[in-house]
Amino acid sequence: MGAVLAVRTFALSLLPKNLLSLPRLASCGATCVLATLLPMLADAASYSMPAEGDDVIGAVTPVTLKYEDTLASVAEAYGVGYRELVDANPDVDPWLPGEGTVVQLPTAYVLPPAPREGVVINVAEYRLYYFTPDKKRVITFPVGVGRMDFPTPQVRTKVVTRIENPSWTPTEAARREHAEMGDPLPHVVPPGPENPLGHLAIQLALPGYFIHGTNKPFGVGQMVSHGCIRLYPQHIETLVPYAANGTPVAIVNEPFKVGWQGDALYAEAHRNLYGPMKRTDLVRKIIQATSSRAVQVDWQRVDGLGNNLTGVPVRL
Repeated sequence: MGAVLAVRTFALSLLPKNLLSLPRLASCGATCVLATLLPMLADAASYSMPAEGDDVIGAVTPVTLKYEDTLASVAEAYGVGYRELVDANPDVDPWLPGEGTVVQLPTAYVLPPAPREGVVINVAEYRLYYFTPDKKRVITFPVGVGRMDFPTPQVRTKVVTRIENPSWTPTEAARREHAEMGDPLPHVVPPGPENPLGHLAIQLALPGYFIHGTNKPFGVGQMVSHGCIRLYPQHIETLVPYAANGTPVAIVNEPFKVGWQGDALYAEAHRNLYGPMKRTDLVRKIIQATSSRAVQVDWQRVDGLGNNLTGVPVRL
């Protein structure tokens, strides 16, 4: 959101004493099948860290839709982002998918090329990863990111504090924009249902930037903010207890990710939200990955991957 908060430190007494018993946390192995978790709608997913040298977690999951479903409602119900669900199902009408339509939940991921510690956010895939300090698990959440005119910065920073029921002090740009739309903002928006920060926020050392909840869940998985990172309300509840003060945060923009699962090489392709697509980056990453581990690459499949940005890992 790129805004200023009236900061009130998150009450540590509210944190669960046993983090492993956190609510809304679906625990899965490396080949998690979310079909077994459907009663726990909108949960964040917790995966075992892949074996040493491996990079792929999760599994794509098919879901059969009802007549009243839209991809927006399905995204929120299953805790994935809207844009990633649309990209993974390019032949499905987002608003009228139809009774009996099968969509693929894009719940398989090549881990982004960043240190596997603390929080890692890849803006290109609208996704946040949290790596537990014991290096045994990775928890992942869809996120909303900055709009084209207010891009989320790519930086290394850290958590400063956690805030319960934050107030929002809009930036001058935000106030001017709302005024032009006939929706003038007060100098300070108090906590409550009209506050776009939701009920929990994580303040970063990068001045003016936060990871926070939202009062408009539809924006999760889209370019909607003034630069901040938005999570579903239930997901920020899960993340806040883990994100202790000082937790490292890396924000990257990696449209192409390449990684291993056993002897198989996978690649995942997304849009570059803030710049031109460079397919040579995909080729470079494949060459780099195969420089020390031999594999026969299907370059025709690589070419197809560069033309179809589904965000789903493809075996090369």
